[in-house]
Amino acid sequence: MATGEEAAAVLSSEDAGAMLATALATSQQSLDSWRLDAVHARPGAETSATYDVVASGERQYLIASTIDLTDDERAAVKAVRLESELGKVHVWRHPADPRLPGLADACVPAALAARLARVGIGDAAVEHLEMLVLRPMRRAVLRANVSSHGLSGRIYVKVLRPDAARRVLDRHGACALAPRAYDAGDGIVVIEGAAGLPLTEYFYRADAPRHVDPRILVDALDSIGEAAMRMDRRRSAAELIDTYADAAITQGADAVRIDEVRRAVRTVTAEPPGPLVATHGDFHAANVFVEAGASPTVAALIDLDTLGPGYRVDDLACMLAHLHTLPTFDAEGYPDVPQFIEDATTTFAGDVSGTQLRVRAAAVLVSLIAGASDDERRERWTEMAVRLASHDPAVV
Repeated sequence: MATGEEAAAVLSSEDAGAMLATALATSQQSLDSWRLDAVHARPGAETSATYDVVASGERQYLIASTIDLTDDERAAVKAVRLESELGKVHVWRHPADPRLPGLADACVPAALAARLARVGIGDAAVEHLEMLVLRPMRRAVLRANVSSHGLSGRIYVKVLRPDAARRVLDRHGACALAPRAYDAGDGIVVIEGAAGLPLTEYFYRADAPRHVDPRILVDALDSIGEAAMRMDRRRSAAELIDTYADAAITQGADAVRIDEVRRAVRTVTAEPPGPLVATHGDFHAANVFVEAGASPTVAALIDLDTLGPGYRVDDLACMLAHLHTLPTFDAEGYPDVPQFIEDATTTFAGDVSGTQLRVRAAAVLVSLIAGASDDERRERWTEMAVRLASHDPAVV
């Protein structure tokens, strides 16, 4: 069996066209054209690729994966099994999915509306259904506008494996600031749109100074109830520093400076930074919604899939690290963020160790570097991480 990297290389090569043509021929279709859309490789597991295809004049979206399917799974999605240099490869047509039984209904407005009616939202009209995320056999996220007597406005539809859906619903129930979530069956979780604005949007291109009391972020974390302590714990960026440091270096970050951060993180995190508490697990500005006004307040926390036991300092470090990146996208668009970072650092350090906060924020920055869109941003984030990890006063 090929490694993930080898499978990704083949599934994204010109040879993929012959594979798609062979699969289509089993249903008497001919391949007119194809384009690779994305490759998803899971370390130690399957590698999948998605393709925009025109076959016998019809546009289709196909998935090819090295996943090992049972006969029943293969039959359920009408997958074609092929033998190749990768071993077994299965090809099927979206929106069928062998591990996401709710995906087909979630992608069809009428079928999704019927699901909404069954969970008590009422006779709903689903409009502007849009796919935001698709990870074959893992998860999908869609956005839609809905009008009904039970709910009006934007909703988000998460399609997960059924056992994972139950965990997401439980996490929403454990947070007082979570948007309402509905179990629509077969792994479909429908989530109401959050009130307010994401903190990233609130700060962006402010026509007047935007003053936010960082204490509201700490208070928002207190809205996560003790039920979160019974959930799976997610390892923090600091605990996974070796994985993220290696990935950053592979993507071109300076190895000497990344290793400097790595050493600092290892040293500072050798001892627990405090007791385990209920945490968000992915606490950054895009996941915090605020009600604007003279004294903004937190209206909602979203993306609660990682909610569970953890260290408060890791949530606060995650927030700081992501805030540091915002001006690198548009410094003029985020004029008030540097001052807010300074205020937040001071406020957070009143609750947790300032050293732990800064070094763990550096670890979060390292985790982001591999996904940086260009060399300049990768360089700036590396420099920020080094300064945070070394307590450089030039970085607040």
